Amino acid sequence: MSAPDPNPPHVPVTLRSERIVMTIDLLVERIQWRLPGRGLLEVGRQLREAAATAILETQRLRKPNIPLRVGIALLLVSMFGVLIKIAVAYLHFKEDADAFSMLEGIDAAISTVVYLGVLVLFLVTVEGRLKRRRALRALQELRVLAHVIDMHQLSKDPERLVHQELITLHDGKPAIDQLTPYQIGRYLDFCSEMLSLLGKVSVLYVQDIQDEVVLRAVDEIESLTTGLSRKIWQKIMILDQIVASSQRESPGGPTGIVTG
Repeated sequence: MSAPDPNPPHVPVTLRSERIVMTIDLLVERIQWRLPGRGLLEVGRQLREAAATAILETQRLRKPNIPLRVGIALLLVSMFGVLIKIAVAYLHFKEDADAFSMLEGIDAAISTVVYLGVLVLFLVTVEGRLKRRRALRALQELRVLAHVIDMHQLSKDPERLVHQELITLHDGKPAIDQLTPYQIGRYLDFCSEMLSLLGKVSVLYVQDIQDEVVLRAVDEIESLTTGLSRKIWQKIMILDQIVASSQRESPGGPTGIVTG
């Protein structure tokens, strides 16, 4: 048996976008099965669409901007051409009778090289700024989607189950939207899963872009989704306690939350 390689090749760790999409598809199917006809199903489909958009956008962001790079190459060629002319003029400086005109020409050529160099430096950063702008625009949409998910779970307050008979809408229907404790638990759990997957979708934008601004935006989205998910799990814990208390008081009462 051969000894293991002391220096194995480094394999970069990456998120597989197709796995994220597959997980979202399974989540949408579970929502459709457990909570048919609910608005949360449409939110799940929007998350699926956002993941597909992220895959396409990251593929575009990985591609170089060919016209821009061709322009930079042409400017570099022009710079080298001017430098060659300056060198040739300097070599023939002693043979030229009009030294003042020669110095003026060299000074103008040097100014041209400086201007071209500044333009090249500007264009080199343009591609990165364009990619940054597109990534930030997509991340802003994900941030809005996170708040949409949070809006869907706001009305699912487990404490209202205790006083459900006292809280009604104008048409007499319970404000808890006639969901059973089990369904409320599943609803909250689905929202938490969607927030977690949304954070993973945002990470796709920084796998191939080394940009501090984009990375900071992704960190903010992950912090946002983690905070919102934490609030949801607090509700789930309260719901567990309410269900457990109800079962102790009435063995035939509502069933608890089943995860999965």
